[in-house]
Amino acid sequence: MNMPLKTVICGTGFGTFYAEAVFRDKKNFKLAGIVARGSERSKKCAEHYGVPLYESASQVPSDIDIACVAIRTGALGGNGTEISLEFLKKGISVILEQPVHHKEIAECFKFARHNNCCFMTGDLYLNMPEIRRMLSVTDYLRNKGVKMEYIRAGSSVQAFYPFVDILNRLVRGGNVNLEYVSPQRGGFKEAIGDISGIPFSFEFNNDMNPHDPDNHMHILHTFTLYYESGRLELSDTRGPLIWYPRLNMPWSILSEGGVPDEYPEHMKERFIGLLTPENNLTEPYSAFAGNIAIDSIGRDLLHMLEMINDNKKFLINAQKEQNSAKLWNDMTTKLGYAVMNEKLEPAAIKPDGIYEAGILPEERI
Repeated sequence: MNMPLKTVICGTGFGTFYAEAVFRDKKNFKLAGIVARGSERSKKCAEHYGVPLYESASQVPSDIDIACVAIRTGALGGNGTEISLEFLKKGISVILEQPVHHKEIAECFKFARHNNCCFMTGDLYLNMPEIRRMLSVTDYLRNKGVKMEYIRAGSSVQAFYPFVDILNRLVRGGNVNLEYVSPQRGGFKEAIGDISGIPFSFEFNNDMNPHDPDNHMHILHTFTLYYESGRLELSDTRGPLIWYPRLNMPWSILSEGGVPDEYPEHMKERFIGLLTPENNLTEPYSAFAGNIAIDSIGRDLLHMLEMINDNKKFLINAQKEQNSAKLWNDMTTKLGYAVMNEKLEPAAIKPDGIYEAGILPEERI
């Protein structure tokens, strides 16, 4: 296959981030067009990148290698899946933005195999630095034989599909058994059960403004993983990731009648282990949208490139994705669909006062 790979983007909402990710990696990809209905925004996007604007998949030339479809799928009432199938039938590999129903995924994989191309769902959250950091640490603990005893997690309806994918990778696949799902309270539901035999509790931010469905969530993803030796806590998709060693202070250290001069070796270790680099915690929100998200999409593009060059990787990924999509469908069915709330509005405040309030009297200079 000739490099760089010619790539078109379908949709200019979230698709603009895909366009930028393709544009930045000129070594491997060439932005070859925008596919949209011809809105003013799509015209400006095509003009910005100096590429043709196509109004349908049928207009796209046959020499295109990859189509990134950032259009809602049938799972959300859109036609992203149908557009993807049109590309796959032409032998063009497709990255389709999640969520995708497991039956639609199976159909896309079937046409990809039949037409000697590749298909994958776009999952930028799985590529976020702190998610990858958490998965790296859990792999380390698993390889060390440290047992995971309990999972406490949270997500929003908008970010639930990638949440399930992350959860599936944390436990290396398995069935979820939800024993109890609470009624909706204050925009949230709670559930308890187990996954792969590990006890599991879940907080689900389950309301959405139908006129602004991609905003207003309280949670993207949060995980607290309890181990025999401590807990690993990811506060948010953006971080931080923290390791808290399990409390273990033997009372024998007080056997001499006072506070000891010397403590056991394990008590000399940090009692809070910040695993996220400190400079990452001070980055502005714009860095998340302008760099981290685009870099994460870039990783999906490179993953697609790997699968195009190695069919075995494509088949392995196909099985993983179908398992995660089935798990998402099962959990969504049990948790119920989003509650529509038109009153949800932005309520951002400048954080300066919060930072000031967080300074204790003895910490003030």
